[in-house]
Amino acid sequence: MKKLIASVAVAALMATPAVAAQKAATTSTKTVSTKSGNTKATTTVSTKGDTTTAKTTMTKAKPKGHKAKKAKKHAKKKSRKATKAAAPKKATDTTNG
Repeated sequence: MKKLIASVAVAALMATPAVAAQKAATTSTKTVSTKSGNTKATTTVSTKGDTTTAKTTMTKAKPKGHKAKKAKKHAKKKSRKATKAAAPKKATDTTNG
């Protein structure tokens, strides 16, 4: 996640001089999109005159469909099995008294 944010920031800084080099009277905008795993980040750099603004938005994809439900159920089942295996077993008393 930190790598993604850093790469978006670098892309925005790289885009700034190119955008600022255009005429000062007009507004120019450059958009850079990056993706890492299921997270997507979009950075928009706008320049007008001496003012440059950058806006970054990050969105995370949500699981969809049957495969996602099946994967969730599978993970839940595995977790339950792991919890059972890790649980301490009760000691049995075999002495006759």
